[in-house]
Amino acid sequence: MAIELLEDIITKKLTGEPQNLTMDFVLFMKENGFSFEGFDAGGSTRWNPIYNGKGFGCVAVEDCFMFWLGLDWSFDDSLADDELKNFAWEHTVVCPQEKYCKPPYCEASKNQWQIFGKKFESTCHAPLAFFAPDAEALEKIKKLLLMTR
Repeated sequence: MAIELLEDIITKKLTGEPQNLTMDFVLFMKENGFSFEGFDAGGSTRWNPIYNGKGFGCVAVEDCFMFWLGLDWSFDDSLADDELKNFAWEHTVVCPQEKYCKPPYCEASKNQWQIFGKKFESTCHAPLAFFAPDAEALEKIKKLLLMTR
């Protein structure tokens, strides 16, 4: 199976404002040194976002845009205001994540993770998850991405 470009899948699967917002977000990422490495995920394509040569999450496009940040992604805590901290905490996935990952695909995790001073005891292997983010959410995700250490 040939790996399609992220932009091609966005064009095929999304329309209207979600398509425009997602394409703008991908362009923002590329303009800021991020790239995407596609892989086959059991018949559908997913992408690893890459920064400084290192993958740090996953991107999927189905009926919506989905974006995950992995356990090893860290932020400069001094740059976050209370609104951004709350946004990140609200999008931290604590296992088991019944809506999207159910056994046997994902067993309850014991990953400990800390973001902006708040500790989480049992997070997903990709603890920050964004499903169908709107324009406001994408702006906050951009801020998070620019805060990497």
